[in-house]
Amino acid sequence: MENQTISKQSQRNGLIVVTLAIFTDMLVYGLVVPILPGYALSLGVSQTAIGVLFGSYAIALFVATPIFGILSDKVGRKGPMLWGLLGLAGATLLYAFAKQFWMLVVARSLQGVSAAITWTAGFALLADLYPSQERGKVMGIALAGQSIGTLIGPTVGGWLYQIGGYQVPFLAATGLAIIDGLLRIFLIKNVPHEKSESVLSSLNLLKNRRLLIIVGVVIIGASIPCVLEPTLPLRLQKGMNVSSGVTGLLFAIPTLAYAISAPVIGSLSQRIGHYKAMTMGMILAAVCFPFIALSNSVWLVAIVLVFLGIGMGTAITPCLPEFAEISQKSGTNSFGASFSIYNTAYSIGMMIGPTLGGILTNYLGIVWSYSVVAIVILVYIIFFNIYNHHALKTA
Repeated sequence: MENQTISKQSQRNGLIVVTLAIFTDMLVYGLVVPILPGYALSLGVSQTAIGVLFGSYAIALFVATPIFGILSDKVGRKGPMLWGLLGLAGATLLYAFAKQFWMLVVARSLQGVSAAITWTAGFALLADLYPSQERGKVMGIALAGQSIGTLIGPTVGGWLYQIGGYQVPFLAATGLAIIDGLLRIFLIKNVPHEKSESVLSSLNLLKNRRLLIIVGVVIIGASIPCVLEPTLPLRLQKGMNVSSGVTGLLFAIPTLAYAISAPVIGSLSQRIGHYKAMTMGMILAAVCFPFIALSNSVWLVAIVLVFLGIGMGTAITPCLPEFAEISQKSGTNSFGASFSIYNTAYSIGMMIGPTLGGILTNYLGIVWSYSVVAIVILVYIIFFNIYNHHALKTA
């Protein structure tokens, strides 16, 4: 498919729809954070059960992503984008009226499935609409929607909960999902799409070594904030006497830095090369990690978290257009499948991060724990660049 034949209006409409879709998904993802634990406890469940509740999102995302990625290559993008919307609206309504714990688990799992559909079909739609030289910038803009949704979700959820009680945040999210759905219906029109004729051709992407080496970058980038979540708050609150409110603001810093920098990074990586940008991002993240644990000043922690957010964005943002490039060069017309691999890798990082961070901190303490994470990233950088150097010589 020739992207150049697509009108600028169609491209803009697609970018608006995908960015809002990802923003809405991550807004709802974060909206439940300050609400669900207390409500689940009121239903008489244990802390372990609450952990299972929150983990069910990543598990559902992991399972559903490859299925709907391949399906979007077969049937096109508009249908799956609408399915994802229906799943998200259903999940928010189920949250609102859940009276038993299993209903919360079903809602959280349905939310993960809808994210799998929206993310894979959404980024595949952008790859369909934009030529390769513009994908870095537009995918960076879409990722900014992710970061903004993640950033304001918990705040909006907590605020609406205080104003109107448990159901109000979810009913408001359902209203936003309806608006999002109307945009998906009316703005995504006449989008050309070359359907993949074979599921096997999509699965052949897994044999591509270039793609698999980038999968490692995605896993690292996704795990970085998840390492911090179970470990840094205790360091801040017990070791530095930082309040819960300030801790929440500190966690918002890397997300905000990511949101602001992602569109710029997308354009920059297009100019300097995606692999070079990924390497720079991983190096910056690796350098930041030990300094977070060693810092004794809240202001110093805040500054390091800014650079960590930029590092995360610089590592992950170039992965998206590179995935599309690999898919296009493979000749399989399988953007959905390629972005399903991205989503699967991201969900793996979300599962590895908190587990690794918790175990290492428990046995080694936070300084050595974060240092080990930094060493792992640096070792992967060496492997990543050796492989790329060899690939260039043999190309």
